[in-house]
Amino acid sequence: MLPQFSGAQTVSPAAADTRIEEFSGKITTTAQALGGLAYESAPVQAGDIPTPQPDRAAPQDFTGPEPVSYAGTAVTIWHALGTQISDLGWFPGTGAPSFEAISERVIKASKSKAFPARQAGQPSLFTDSGFIAEFEQATGARFASGNYTRFLIDGPQSFQAKDAMIKGAKKSLLISSWAFYDDTTGYEAARMLIAKHKEGVTVQIMIDDTVASSHGKKVVKMMQDAGLEILRHTDLDRSGDIWHVKVMIADDKYAIAGGMNFGDVYSHKAGTVLWRDTDVLFSGPAVAEAKILLGNVWNKQVAAKKLGYKSVDVRGLQNADYEGGNARVAVVLQNPPKTSPILVSIIKAMYGATRNINIENAYFVAIPAVTQAVLEARARGVEVNILTNSKESIDAEGKPIVDAMAKCLIPLQQSGVNIYLKQGTLQTLHSKFMTVDGEFADIGSYNLHPRGERIDTEVNVNILDRASVAKLDAAFARDIAAAKKINSPAELETKPGLVSQIMSQFFYAQLSARPQAGQE
Repeated sequence: MLPQFSGAQTVSPAAADTRIEEFSGKITTTAQALGGLAYESAPVQAGDIPTPQPDRAAPQDFTGPEPVSYAGTAVTIWHALGTQISDLGWFPGTGAPSFEAISERVIKASKSKAFPARQAGQPSLFTDSGFIAEFEQATGARFASGNYTRFLIDGPQSFQAKDAMIKGAKKSLLISSWAFYDDTTGYEAARMLIAKHKEGVTVQIMIDDTVASSHGKKVVKMMQDAGLEILRHTDLDRSGDIWHVKVMIADDKYAIAGGMNFGDVYSHKAGTVLWRDTDVLFSGPAVAEAKILLGNVWNKQVAAKKLGYKSVDVRGLQNADYEGGNARVAVVLQNPPKTSPILVSIIKAMYGATRNINIENAYFVAIPAVTQAVLEARARGVEVNILTNSKESIDAEGKPIVDAMAKCLIPLQQSGVNIYLKQGTLQTLHSKFMTVDGEFADIGSYNLHPRGERIDTEVNVNILDRASVAKLDAAFARDIAAAKKINSPAELETKPGLVSQIMSQFFYAQLSARPQAGQE
């Protein structure tokens, strides 16, 4: 059992904010009605959870923000443009499914004749075993029973768990990350991983090859020089695609998945820019499913690149001494652009809703399937709440898409969706999760924007467990209580700059047309 991670964790409420009290009271009542406990894992407040501290001070080269790599950024932009041009089919033999085609495929997989969407007030479809079986078939991922789950709200909680997992590993560490950063967090993680390697623990790390040209050059070299197996992932069929998967597995016993990379903005170990993010820790049979998904990718890449690294044993758990629980967990990997199991999970879950849908996603640029499912949920009387970034809160790399985000939110707000925008400039929202009816949660690395369906490979975790989902709903309630609610479409109207106009026309053309509720 991980130190300090057994049992419930109590986090003191922010009593000064009456809106938080209102949401907390409402959610506690709902939790009790569902048979769950009152929520413990609310977003941390200053001083609630001690920030994990490095065992020793990082060298000067790794203190402060990671230096900008202009060459690396240029490489990333070049690959993104190349992929977009290819996907648009401008050259013979290229092209990817249009967002309309993707949406049609996803809606077809998500809507059910056997279990049609129900009007608000009826029992959630997630209480029907037949619907759950159909959900598994549609997503290609079965729910494994008997798992312990714990949501890790923000960096202090997540990196407390990650550091404990690394230091406590006895046999193996399989880690996937979009990037390691050349900062205090990246250095400290590298130092701990090198120490475990010297102890004889098998350490295998997957990062994106393109992203590694702009993030973590020194940290990655440091680990490679120490003998760690570092796989710089490249899609074997689509070289411009990005490996965006964030998963860590220790000793086949514990796994963490979510949105956080190894950097200070995620961990809060250093710096003043502290992002709001969410991971999930799980232990049980689902860890084997996560290992199989990552291991198959690792083994295929290692063989294709002739790296000579150890293969990952994908036959299942080698150590069944896991910490079980009551949650049913399914792990889903999505490699675009021809299949969309994560998006199917999200859309089909929306069609299963009869009470409420809560969406917290950093970069919300809806393709037609998302808009259609949300509008149809509202037409059935289902409450829909969406929290995403504002122009002020979004990170620098995301600013060019803010206008596209606002544009896609307008018809949703007009249909009665409650839209909330994160406030402030130092705490970008980076979470990616959704809950439905207090029964179901989806959390991982998947952003609800077109890159997730065209470029980024992702892993999300689907969870069925009222007690667990209640805790994530509590986190969501606190987040929207601290956000700005949009009361009219005019508040979402923007004056796009040149870069935003180019981004909207070139990358987000699907926003020019919107299906209405009920359209197929």
